Amino acid sequence: MPHASVAQSARLTVLADSVSAGMPFEVAVAVTHGPGRQVTFPPVPAGAPEAGVLALGDAEALSVRRLPPTARGRVRVDSAVYRVVVFTADSARVGPAEVLLAPGDTVATGSALVPVRSVLTGEAAPYEPAPIGPAEAFPSAVPLWIGLGLLALLIVGGAVWGVGRALRRRPEAGQTVTPYAAAVARLDALALDAPSADATPGAIETHVVAVRDALRIYLAARLGVPAQEATSTEIVRHLANDARVPAVAVEAVRKALRPTDLVAFARVRPAPDAVGRLRDATRQAVEQVESGVRRRDTEAAQPGTETTPSTPSQP
Repeated sequence: MPHASVAQSARLTVLADSVSAGMPFEVAVAVTHGPGRQVTFPPVPAGAPEAGVLALGDAEALSVRRLPPTARGRVRVDSAVYRVVVFTADSARVGPAEVLLAPGDTVATGSALVPVRSVLTGEAAPYEPAPIGPAEAFPSAVPLWIGLGLLALLIVGGAVWGVGRALRRRPEAGQTVTPYAAAVARLDALALDAPSADATPGAIETHVVAVRDALRIYLAARLGVPAQEATSTEIVRHLANDARVPAVAVEAVRKALRPTDLVAFARVRPAPDAVGRLRDATRQAVEQVESGVRRRDTEAAQPGTETTPSTPSQP
């Protein structure tokens, strides 16, 4: 039987003085109550973030671990530690969290405001694969092609990234490669080199980061957005303030960048089939942005003419 003399309460504590956008940190949730109460902490969906996320204010929970309860006389304390990530700039509001106390009571924690450090510089450190060594150090050509592909993404910029396969798109001599054509070519090449069912976590990370960079490079080249230096939140804010980009395209970009950020920064490793969906979402974001920009350009060139947005044709 619960004891009414013991007041039940819950508190939330951020286990860090400051955090970085996209980098996981820990949050403790503790509940004080009388004996005889069963405590259920908010669960994190299995397979998060692909299967959904548990939102604690601005934070998204990646995992949770339950700690052993403690008891002092008639007072019992149950606690759990959540591994979370935030993507806001400047500061983030973490919490509240609602905890269930059987037989049906709910107690809510407060929230905490934590400063968010900028990741505009040094962004590559958390997710870049190991440095590429001499060619003879690789037992096969596969790791070398992966490494060269990443270097092409970072160095070539507007040029076509590929893995040297026969179906890779190549511009004709003297032809200018548009940002849209380059992005589509990159995504086509990545689809040909998609991770297999037995791919290692490192191979999945490398592939998803390449997909993420394909979208960022396109946005930088097409719209002048500082997509290679800005956080995903800042990119979305730039697009929302750009009259050429419709709201549906802004939302498509947000949905494409968020899960790839979790892979790049928070070490989340989706299954190979989920990687395909991430790649499709990225391609859709490119298509949506390109359609909106082309429509706006057409309207600007022909004032008063109504145009219907269409999907850009393949280069």
